[in-house]
Amino acid sequence: RVLFRSAAFPVSSFGIDSFNADDRAAQINSGSYQGISLEIRAAVNKEFEGFVEDHIRRHRSFVIETTLRSDITFRQVHQARAEGFEIHMRYIALSDFSQNLNRVTARARAGGHSAPADQLRRIHDASLANLLLAIRETDELRVYDNSAPGQQPEVVLSTQNGSINYLCAQTPQWLEDALRGTEYEITESLRAAIDRGGTSFDR
Repeated sequence: RVLFRSAAFPVSSFGIDSFNADDRAAQINSGSYQGISLEIRAAVNKEFEGFVEDHIRRHRSFVIETTLRSDITFRQVHQARAEGFEIHMRYIALSDFSQNLNRVTARARAGGHSAPADQLRRIHDASLANLLLAIRETDELRVYDNSAPGQQPEVVLSTQNGSINYLCAQTPQWLEDALRGTEYEITESLRAAIDRGGTSFDR
């Protein structure tokens, strides 16, 4: 099971059953990502939860996209792990909220989906706050910085079973801020411990 949010890694590209709530809502909304009603959103959210529960019950691998803004993802993670699933997550972030807002605005101008700035701010802050829980609760996590326009997202951190096994040479400020004051705070001693481990992976 893979969880993430980014156009850089469309859920349909993994070759297994997938669900993207924004795409499904647009499909119901006559193909448009704009002006999607609350009724459609509610119906899609119910369908989304049903998709996850059905795949867990049938022990079928699946991939979903999520902003990681609420605890429902982690409730589903607990349910899936109890049924023997492994949880693999790709977490994608930008340098700051203003860059996030600018990209969403540009997407909306191009006909994509959008949301009010205050709602986007809440999603942004909640998602970063949940990154710590994602490290603790997933079997494998790769964190990407997608700040550079026109370039592929860069892997800046990787974890396995709650332990960091890779840090890029220059960690972005947003990642250091998100982990500051936690057991995963980025320090020189942490870097030294990771270097001694010599872990590598296919990015």
